[in-house]
Amino acid sequence: MGFEEKACQRRSTESVFEEKACQRRSTRSVSEEKACQWRSTRGGLEETDQGQITLISGLFLSLFVAVLLTSHLQMEMVRSSARYVEDALAASGLACALVDLREYGTSHVLKIADEERSYEQFQSSLRTNLGLDENWECGNKRLISGKVTLESFVLYNVANGQVECCKITGGRMERSVGSLGQVRAPNGQIVEHTGVYGEISYELKGIWGLIVPARKGKLVDIVGEET
Repeated sequence: MGFEEKACQRRSTESVFEEKACQRRSTRSVSEEKACQWRSTRGGLEETDQGQITLISGLFLSLFVAVLLTSHLQMEMVRSSARYVEDALAASGLACALVDLREYGTSHVLKIADEERSYEQFQSSLRTNLGLDENWECGNKRLISGKVTLESFVLYNVANGQVECCKITGGRMERSVGSLGQVRAPNGQIVEHTGVYGEISYELKGIWGLIVPARKGKLVDIVGEET
């Protein structure tokens, strides 16, 4: 009987070890299952993050292209308006350059003698060339928006190495004399010949209704090429 009891105890102990081993295998299986679930969840999160990154990158790219296109269109509008205004200033400057023919016939020197009349002629020609009404507003709002203001009007008479300047602002006339090659127009250009300088300020209505202030000046020589 003693041997049988020991054998029974031994079998019972082995059963306990087998049960614990089974529990360990079961626990390991649960752990592996959880690890698999975690890897699956992490993969899903990585795919979601990657999709969000792609979406955000696409939005930023679209925004960048839209801003770039808008800037390009705005610059084209500014250039178009600047060319339009420059041509009008050049034509108006030539129209108001009323040369003293008697002086030219005597001394062969080109001189603009009647400054006030030239000033009035410049204003009249500028309004016509820019299509302005009596309030100095342009009918073509795509090129000029708002009121146009004549900021500067200067006549230059060049003779005997000197430059006589006559600046008219708001009906007030200012005169000065300088040496040839030393006198500059308000836009920085050197005055070399008898001519006229006119400068205006105006506004442009850009993309999305944005108002852009602008200013343009032009020096026109009576002789030689325009500068």
